[in-house]
Order: sequence, then structure tokens, then C-alpha cells
Amino acid sequence: MGKGVDLLQSDGEATRMELKKLLVKGRFPSKAGEILVSDELFEKLYLSLGDKVTLISSTMFGEMAMYNFTVAGSLHFGVNVLDRGMMIADIRDVKAALNMEDAAGTLLGFSKNKLYNDRQAVATKTDFNKRYENDEDKFAPVMSSLSDNGLMGFSYAFIKNIAGFIILVFIFAMSIVLWNAGLISGLRRYGEFGLRMAIGENKSEIYRSLIGGAALVGIIGTIFGSMLGLSASWLMQEYGINVGSMMNNSSLMISDSLRTQITPFTWFIGFIPGIFSTVIGAMLSGVGIYKRQTANLFKELQN
Repeated sequence: MGKGVDLLQSDGEATRMELKKLLVKGRFPSKAGEILVSDELFEKLYLSLGDKVTLISSTMFGEMAMYNFTVAGSLHFGVNVLDRGMMIADIRDVKAALNMEDAAGTLLGFSKNKLYNDRQAVATKTDFNKRYENDEDKFAPVMSSLSDNGLMGFSYAFIKNIAGFIILVFIFAMSIVLWNAGLISGLRRYGEFGLRMAIGENKSEIYRSLIGGAALVGIIGTIFGSMLGLSASWLMQEYGINVGSMMNNSSLMISDSLRTQITPFTWFIGFIPGIFSTVIGAMLSGVGIYKRQTANLFKELQN
């Protein structure tokens, strides 16, 4: 298994893939023709730094390709499938070895905001592939979305579903808490409602005022809560949290920074438990207003 990476002209890919942390022996390639191999393969083949190795593969036209490289160092990935037989070479050396000058097997596309949107990606893919569906050239481009990729597609769907489940559980828990808060608030005003009914206020007016007050409290609380939560989310979205110290022994090729993403959905998701639950709790607690008899109100107030 091999991979072509820009090792000589820029260290951006090596830094993003954290390859320098994986170096066990030797050094990184400094000139054309040098490669890195997995440390397990290095030991299995009894290699030494500076040894010549030959890549036997096929070109983009299906012809046999043989190309000599010099071993510059070895890497330990911590992933069995990679440690058994992985080599990393500069992308220009790989192109020369496989007769792929000015060609590429895969081109990665990114959206302008650097965030993946599956619906937009699938629409772009469908529109692009329609242009070449009747093209008989074997090198005609074919576009696929991240969700079409086996492992990456599974990871994307899994994380998306887990995130949705966590949000659902959180909304449900907050709804229960705020529903109870509205219910208890209405029950605590039991005496107040009795007094208002005793002086002749209509039951429906009392009930409407209870619901209106709960809605007002819910709206104000939700606005302030959303402002506070979104402010913290914005800071984390812009600056992130560095968790590199927690991933020293990790072999995953992911960023050290954790970031949030503020979407249109996050602007109003807090209103679901913040307003509706409070109002529903107040409505349930206010049902007792209609069950109270005016004849017994003075006895209740005396007690």
C-alpha cells in the first residue's frame, strides 16, 4: 500500500497528517527519490537507512511500472493495516513512477466555507456526472460525494446520527425540567388564584394571564440563554480548543483542535424546550382553576 504526499515543496500535508510524530527511524525525505516505509515492513525486510527498494506496480495505462527509491526513514502508524506494508513518497516521484505527469487519480474538492454539506455535495455530484454520462473516454472524470465513500461515508452517517440523538436527548431532558418548573410555578400561585377568583375575576382571564406570563418568561429566558450559549459556541467555532495533549498516543489523522459549528438550526432550537415546555407546564397547573368552587374560596383563604 502506498500514498503520494507533498513532502518536498511544502510540509502542509505532513503536518495535517501528523507524519512527523510517527517517525521512528531516519529522517523525512529531503530530495527526490526518497521514501518513508512502515517500521514493521522496515524490520520484516531487514532494511537499513539508505537502502534501495523497487516499487513494482502498473501505470495509469495498465502497463507494468518499476521504479527505484531510497529508504529515508520509517514510520509507526499504530494501525495494523498500515503498519504491515505502507510506503509514503513525494507526490512528484509517484507521478513519475506511474507515468502520471499532469494527471491525478483523485481530486479533492472543498466548499468555500470548508464545511461539508451532504445535500449540496450530492446535488453537485449529480449535476457533474450528467455532463459525462455519455462520454466513452475511459479517463472521463467521475465525481462522488463523501457519503459515497465506504468508510468515510459510514463515519459521516454515524457521527450525524449520534449528534442528532444527543440533541434529541438534551431537548427532552430540558423539556422535562422546564415543564416541571412551569408546573410548580403554577401550583405555588394556588392561593393567588383563589384570591383573584374571590374578588370576581373570571377564571378564563386568570388562566390566560397564567399562560401569557409563562410564555413571556420563557421567551426572555430563551433569548438570554441562547445569546449566552451562542457566544460560547462562536468563540469555540473561531478559536477552537486544542486537545493535542490528550492525543499524544493517538494514531488518528485528525486535527488537534475541536470546534463547534453555528448553523441556522442552532438559533431557534432552544425555543423548543424554553417556551413550549414552560407554557405546557403552566397550562397543566392552571387546569385546577376551573375545578375550584367560588363557595369554598373564603374557607380556603381563612385556612
